[in-house]
Amino acid sequence: MEKPSPKIEMLLDADIQDFIAAHTKSDVAQLALKKAPNPTWDYKLVLEQIRARQKADKKIPHWLSVNSIIMPPPDLIEQASSQATATYKASLSDGKTFVDLTAGCGVDSLAIANSFENGVCIEKNEYASQLLRHNLPLLTSKPIEVLQQDTHDFVQEMKPVDLIIIDPQRRDNKGKGKFRFEDCDPDILKLLPQILNKTRKLLIKASPMLDIDQAIKTLECVEEIYCVEWKGDCKELLLMCSQTPPDEPVIHAVSIDDSGTALKTISFTQKDEKAAQADFSWPCAYIYEPGPAFQKAAPYTLMSEKFDVKKLHPHTHMYTSEHLISGFPGRVFDLQAVLAVKKGAVNLKAANIATRNFPLSPENLRKKLKIKEGGEDYIYGCTLADNSKKLLHLKRLQ
Repeated sequence: MEKPSPKIEMLLDADIQDFIAAHTKSDVAQLALKKAPNPTWDYKLVLEQIRARQKADKKIPHWLSVNSIIMPPPDLIEQASSQATATYKASLSDGKTFVDLTAGCGVDSLAIANSFENGVCIEKNEYASQLLRHNLPLLTSKPIEVLQQDTHDFVQEMKPVDLIIIDPQRRDNKGKGKFRFEDCDPDILKLLPQILNKTRKLLIKASPMLDIDQAIKTLECVEEIYCVEWKGDCKELLLMCSQTPPDEPVIHAVSIDDSGTALKTISFTQKDEKAAQADFSWPCAYIYEPGPAFQKAAPYTLMSEKFDVKKLHPHTHMYTSEHLISGFPGRVFDLQAVLAVKKGAVNLKAANIATRNFPLSPENLRKKLKIKEGGEDYIYGCTLADNSKKLLHLKRLQ
């Protein structure tokens, strides 16, 4: 292993490592008000390590138990994949050599390396690339080369590989999110023709906010799309691309557990969704709400067919059934009552409020009903099959 950089060498000091370990759960803002235990320390960098470890505890907890690991800056961890989503990503391809054009913390590279013989990490930031060279050998025995280089420059001279992955920077200097490919760094659209000539498959990690239809039309090379849900949120939108895509890309909505294993999956094409038919019904005993990844993928009519549930309205993406259906990919509720939308209709002090295909926002509906947030009850404002606006009083089934 090569000699660490001065920053990393300082952070490896035994006293600093002990201090970081002792304050992993401390309030960093309070620590910042105190003097450093040793005036020679770069105290700001030490506190950054504590803050980074606190963020890593949620995404990549196994890193915390690795001796001599130096955490990437908190903003890099914020942008990184979780271990769960990285492991799922690694299950989508295999081969001899992969290249990660935007390595960052290296979480995706570490997971994907398990399916490949070797890999290359490209990272243009000097400190981030130094951290990769230090951390990767501590976390894997697979050979992964780290190059500090601009993505555009590397692509010009790289040799063909089996897989290229790219996760462009989607925030500006002020932290504002960017969703269009051409607004991200690097610009995928500019790189795309060259990349496709250098790889069998290209995997793009995009914002969950990206419009799927627009992405397919813009890239013109998408084979498959994966909407990945973890811990109740749609965390990633993954686009698998190649030079020879099918006429209709396959869309996958998937929820995963902490090990990255798929729990529930629906795979379909937009043609399948258009051909499907749904029945409609007044709310019955049970109400179903698709999980976030399934809402993003939007197989709304197919879900009605697949799970034998009826829709509440063509544009109210909730479902109902008289008998309990197991395996539905989302939340299931027990219907308590269908109520009129008026003041005093809900005899509760508190409830969780949401709206679906409804003229009022949840905040405005809460003001109208004059009830607080929280509790075990749910109130959904919905448009029903007869186009009436109603409130559904629900209790969630675990």
